[in-house]
Amino acid sequence: MTHADPVLVESLRRHLGELAPAAVCAWLFGSRARGTARLDSDVDVAVLFAEDPEPTLAGQPYGLEADLQDATGLDVQLVAANTAPAELVHHILRDGILLLDRDPARRVRFEVQRRNEYFDLLPLLTLYRQPRPTEPAP
Repeated sequence: MTHADPVLVESLRRHLGELAPAAVCAWLFGSRARGTARLDSDVDVAVLFAEDPEPTLAGQPYGLEADLQDATGLDVQLVAANTAPAELVHHILRDGILLLDRDPARRVRFEVQRRNEYFDLLPLLTLYRQPRPTEPAP
């Protein structure tokens, strides 16, 4: 069950379909997807692109981010799912609302691969986040 604003979801679906020809699929995630957004919350959108974006500033999807901001009138934070960290992708897939799905088979392969990466990494994340015992000063 989603608590997201249906007007925002429909607007993003329409605009992503028009403005993102290189997108395989896209999700709304974060507070807007969970229905916990404040008035000043941004709109978090993750896009799986057909090709991985270049790992340079020029390769980042700032143009699409700006186009979505113009189209919705809201602050948009766009994430390339292709290169996002495993834990972020886990949150996107867990809480996200699918906005665009041009290639369901490719999307499912991506989801399975990235969920496997996350669950393989989870024991290390858990260990890393455990409080460290402090040693007494000499």
